[in-house]
Amino acid sequence: MITTSMRAALKAMKDIVSTEKLAEEQLQDVLCDEDVRHALVSLSRLPVFSHEFGSAFKDDLDLLHSLKQLKYFWNLPVSQLAILMANVSECIMTDITQDLRAFEERLGKSPRHLEAVKEVSKRLPAEVYARYMENAAHLEDADPHAVYPTSIYRQCDAQTLATKDASTIEAVMSTTITTTIKIARKVLDPSNHLLYDVYKPLGRCVAVVDDKVDEHYGAEIDQYFAAHNIELTKLVFSGNEVDKGIEDVERILVAMKKYSLGRHEPLLVVGGGVIADIAGFATSLYSRNTPYLMLCTSIVSGIDAGPSPRVCCNGYDYKNLYGSYHPPVLTITDRGFWKTLHPGWLRHGVAEIIKMAVMKDLSLFELLERHGVRAVQTKFGTEGDSVDDPEFQDVCDLIVGKAMEGYVRSEYGNLWETHQCRPHAYGHTWCPGYELPAGMLHGQAVGTCMGFGAYLSFVEGWVSEEEMHRILKVISDCELSLYHPVMDDDQMVWKTQLAIVEKRGGNLCAPIPKPLGFSGYLNDLSEEMLGRRMHEYKDLVAKYPRAGRGVEEHCVDVGLEDPQAKKLQKKAEADAGLAKLAAAKLDLLRELRDEGLLTEQQFEQKQQLHGKKENPNWVDVPPASSEGGRAGRLGGHFDRPDPDEPKKDWNSDDEEVDEFGRKKRKGAARAGSAAAAKMDKQKAALERLRRPQRAPARSRSRSR
Repeated sequence: MITTSMRAALKAMKDIVSTEKLAEEQLQDVLCDEDVRHALVSLSRLPVFSHEFGSAFKDDLDLLHSLKQLKYFWNLPVSQLAILMANVSECIMTDITQDLRAFEERLGKSPRHLEAVKEVSKRLPAEVYARYMENAAHLEDADPHAVYPTSIYRQCDAQTLATKDASTIEAVMSTTITTTIKIARKVLDPSNHLLYDVYKPLGRCVAVVDDKVDEHYGAEIDQYFAAHNIELTKLVFSGNEVDKGIEDVERILVAMKKYSLGRHEPLLVVGGGVIADIAGFATSLYSRNTPYLMLCTSIVSGIDAGPSPRVCCNGYDYKNLYGSYHPPVLTITDRGFWKTLHPGWLRHGVAEIIKMAVMKDLSLFELLERHGVRAVQTKFGTEGDSVDDPEFQDVCDLIVGKAMEGYVRSEYGNLWETHQCRPHAYGHTWCPGYELPAGMLHGQAVGTCMGFGAYLSFVEGWVSEEEMHRILKVISDCELSLYHPVMDDDQMVWKTQLAIVEKRGGNLCAPIPKPLGFSGYLNDLSEEMLGRRMHEYKDLVAKYPRAGRGVEEHCVDVGLEDPQAKKLQKKAEADAGLAKLAAAKLDLLRELRDEGLLTEQQFEQKQQLHGKKENPNWVDVPPASSEGGRAGRLGGHFDRPDPDEPKKDWNSDDEEVDEFGRKKRKGAARAGSAAAAKMDKQKAALERLRRPQRAPARSRSRSR
């Protein structure tokens, strides 16, 4: 068994590191030891990501975590090998841990602690080096991941079949990803080694940090890495919802490139839900796949966005339109960060806990019934007398841990959303279409959607009336919204449902409780019935405190920018820029005409063409085709919609659309800057034409 061989290796290692030699010399002796070599080589050949291996160590997850990384010992920095061996000793041989920790500390101070084991092995006796190389040669064919890993956090496999003439090929591909989640306290205390274990062997840490987190905890972050002599590069970005666009993702990508982040090197992401989404999305795009570590500082990231594989950004007024599937390799949730959260920011995050309680864990729901109000009022035990209440501290950790467990059990089993039976999507069916236009906080919008889902479940007979009111009461008691006037727009809510059906592969599959604590899915809801049920629900929740409204429902209520107002501001600035550019172009055309460089006819033609192209939606469309439709820009055919039909846009804010129902192009300011540069070139050309012509210089060569 691997634990038996690891015990023998640890015992031998303890004897070696207790000598008076230098740490580097002790390391070489450790690698030369037969028990150590046997344990490491044996582990490198095991399928550490398999279900069987995981089940064998299900009662000691810290040991499992270390063994999964030790499989890659050949490529690990020597300081990481020392850290992992000491971690293993804490699990199976605690009596020698102190000796191994002392060796780890001495080796970490060595100038060569970043050197990989495979490089150190070249200085070992020839016969020992040959044995290690024999294993490396075996792994090239048997398990290339173990000898040449791009990242130690994922593996791939496939079955490829082909006919004899290779005219038909069928393949099944799979990717296995490992991740770890920790509910911890005092993560930035130098005595806590969660971050140290990852970044000390790398010699540096590149971190993307939420600007508000940097304001409150930036000094502590700096001090933590300075205490461990780890170089820190801190990249500070906005964590507001209004700054969750594709351009914000691109800014992170540029910063990652600037600091040459490697694909084996986890980016540290520190912040809340927005930073978790956009930085995680950036790492999924950077070199097609780069690992990241998520240090969660808000309740939303702490139990939902942080460990989530779904990384994303907003686009075209739709929540999380762009994205990919890329979970962090390590997620750390520390409630201590929540003490500096605005009460409204913390409150809206509770919605993500409620959704998991309603759909997956009745015991968690009962904890919220008993302790939810106090948890919100004390920022989950970080304020007031609750700080000194050890029982309540444990309750808060239990609530967070249970919510996290329910979430990842639902999410990780369906990592790529290959099906839509997703309990954690409860409360996320109808609100994505009205959250941004209403300027609501995400959790407040989710509260309205959860409440409506509970009512639909009652109508379907899946929960009792008592259970429905228990759900509504927990939402209301936590000061979340059950209703918002934006929900009165039946057309908007219906359009959102249509978009969700499209996103979910043609199914509504709305998660609602069936019964409380278990998951059900509603797949049929007509437009007429949706409107009727929504009005019934509004009448029902009007009897709740605040007439069903939440406390500090909107982004502006908690000091954040309104996403809708920010969008309109950007559009106004872009329109002003285009108007200024159009006027400058027209002045240039007049100047060319007055200089005699354009005839009056040419001027009029260019003026007409200029007027068309200043319309960002102008497209040359050929005449109607013989099939009665119209030809597209690239020759494709499409049916022109009936002009009497409503435009098929997904806007809820009356933003203009073109004749085909498409949103008018954004980013006009960027397009304008490019056009301005072109205009400058035209002016320069005009100036050259005005200069007196010089006689051509004579050639110095003679023709023969």
